[in-house]
Parts: sequence; C-alpha cells; structure tokens
Amino acid sequence: MQPNLKIKTIVSTLFLIILLFITITVLGKILVPFLIALILSYIINPFVNKIQQTFKLKRSFISFIVAVTTFLFFVSIPLFLIPQLLVQMRSIIHGIPDIIDLLNHNILNRVNDNYGTRFILDYNNLKNSLISNAGTIYNNVNIFSPLAHNGMILLEILVYIVLIPFVMFYSTNNFDKIVQSFDGFIPKRYAKMVHSIIYDIDKLLSSYLRGQISVMLIMAIYYSVAFNIIGLKSATIIGAITGLLVFIPYLGILTGLCISLISGIPDFTSMNMIIWTLVAFVIGHLLEGGLVTPYLVGGRIGLNPIMMIFALMAFGKLFGVVGVLLALPLATIATVLLQHLKRYYVESSYYGDEI
Repeated sequence: MQPNLKIKTIVSTLFLIILLFITITVLGKILVPFLIALILSYIINPFVNKIQQTFKLKRSFISFIVAVTTFLFFVSIPLFLIPQLLVQMRSIIHGIPDIIDLLNHNILNRVNDNYGTRFILDYNNLKNSLISNAGTIYNNVNIFSPLAHNGMILLEILVYIVLIPFVMFYSTNNFDKIVQSFDGFIPKRYAKMVHSIIYDIDKLLSSYLRGQISVMLIMAIYYSVAFNIIGLKSATIIGAITGLLVFIPYLGILTGLCISLISGIPDFTSMNMIIWTLVAFVIGHLLEGGLVTPYLVGGRIGLNPIMMIFALMAFGKLFGVVGVLLALPLATIATVLLQHLKRYYVESSYYGDEI
C-alpha cells in the first residue's frame, strides 16, 4: 500500500531542495574537497568491506592506506603530470613549422597536381613568426606563471591535496555510521518508500561509477600502449588523457581525438603516422563502444548520452566545479525519482478512475 503524500510532505521536500540549492550556491568551491572525498569513499566502500571481511583487517587501517594512496596520487599530479604536459605543449609549439612542411609536401602538392590549383602555405614567413613568438606563446600557456603570482591559488591547491585524503579517511572509516545518521532523519511513515528509492539510486549510481572508472582505466591503458607502438613521444600521458575523457559521451571522444592529433604533431614525420594514429583511435572507439562499455557499464544508469552532456553543462553552469561533481549523482537521482513518480501516478486513483 502506497503512503498518502500530503501537502505537508510535498512542502517539506521542496524546502529541502531549496535549502540544498542555497547551500551549494553559497558555499561553492568550499564543498569541492568534501564532495570529491565522499564520492571516492562511496565508490571504494564495497571494496573496503570485502578486504575487511576477507583479510580480517581493521577498517581504520584500510582507510589509512586508502587515504595515503590518494594523497600520493594527488601529489604526483603537480610533480609529474603537469610538467610533462607543459613540455609537450612547448614541443607542439616548436613542431608546428614541421607539420606545415608535411602538409605542403604530402597534401597540398598532391591537390595541386590533381586539380591544377596552386595552394601552398607560406611556411617560411609563418615559421619565422612562430619561432619568434614561441616563447611568448609558451609563457601564456604556462600555468605555473600565474600560479606563482597568486599565493592564494597555490594555498588552495595545497589545502585540497591534504584535505581530500583526510576527509576520505574519515568518511571511509565511518561510512556506515554516516549513512545511518542520515537514515535517522527519514520519517518512519515514509521509511519504506525512501529506502526503496535510495536502493534504486545506489544500484544505478554505484554500478555506473565503478563500471565507468573501469572503462576509463582500460581505455587509458589501450591508448597508451597503442601510441607507444606508433612511436609518439609522451605516448603514455597522451593515451592516459584520451582514455580518461571517454566518460563524456561523444564530446569526450572528439576531445580525445583532437588532443591525440594535436599533441602528436611534433612526432608526425609522415602521413603514415597520422593514419596509424587515426586507426588506433577508430579501433579504440569501436572497442570502447562495442565491447568494454556495454560489458562493464551497459545501460545501468538509464540516461541518454545527450541528457548526460546536458546535465554536466547545466549543473556546471549553475554551480561551477561543484555542479560538475554533482551532475551525475543528481541526474541519477532525478531518473529514479521520475520512475517512482510515474509508478505512483499510474497506480493512483486519479489515473485509474474512469469518467
């Protein structure tokens, strides 16, 4: 038997939604490290439970190992990944004149021979211009330059690097207690219905997040190996970025393709390397869309890819970085709530009564 939703319940729900909206808007970036920590704790909680039960280890010890691993991961980003990306950017800038030569000799010359045209890039002037301005361009894209002049941003990054593992240790160690504390606020009259909704949300969201992370890791490994075989410099970094972007449907694929081609510009010595890069990307796209994603993720979240992109853009516009972090969970919650609302409506007397 369905609980009878009264005006008081509806008003209370709307009040909570408005309060949540105001809280996110007012606190803004303050919530970022806490949300990241809670999302990561939510994802790994089943694995922590399994390790705890299998090896009979204390949960606090497992949580500490998880927090330390997370800290080392975040520290490695500014120490290793970002400097490599900056080196790659500089290499791209200095390699653009070479790609102009490649385009002139392998593409435009063939077009001119076949169609009688006289298309040619004035690469001498362009090369001199690019070389003379390469330092200026590099300085403009060098993120450490503005960071060095803004101590608050550096301090904020350092706080995030320390705070996220700390919050993650607490949330992972006390995950069940946190869930029980929120569960205690649910009115007993609606406890069964709310538990049913939360179960459906957890089933959808957890399976999707864990499946998608597995897809991202597999595709990052694939692209890294493929680009190394082709012979691109910084192939591991380019492949990792390309693989990690597959979580954004279609848009991530196009972005990854652009990054792969642009980042590989300095290494393209012939059209064959460009063709093999495109072939590697096509195979990766078929592998990800036809095998890896359907097997690991499937249609578990029940969201149209276009709706996922819309959710990322809409929540990102409303709440910035916090909105991007909350886009997927809130979209999943909305999907489940609409399913339950439709079921409630179909089973209601308003829908079933005939005139």
